[in-house]
Amino acid sequence: MNKNLNEALFDIGKVDALMYAFEHTYLDIETVPEEYERADAGVNAFYAIWDAVKKLKEDIERLVGDDQVVDAIYAVNDVNRRK
Repeated sequence: MNKNLNEALFDIGKVDALMYAFEHTYLDIETVPEEYERADAGVNAFYAIWDAVKKLKEDIERLVGDDQVVDAIYAVNDVNRRK
């Protein structure tokens, strides 16, 4: 696998773990009624960011698959050149 793609997946995994920890540590707290709207906006922003991180992970995983196909094509071409 491409080293850069592997590092990107590893970094996304770290961000995902941080988001999970943040969710279970901070999003479960009580707020006063005057702060409900602000708290909801913060929660919505949090999940929007996490959704973007998850989509990025899916995109990178597709790139990994594409990279494997390209590697296979290069290998076949290399074998054909040697014949």
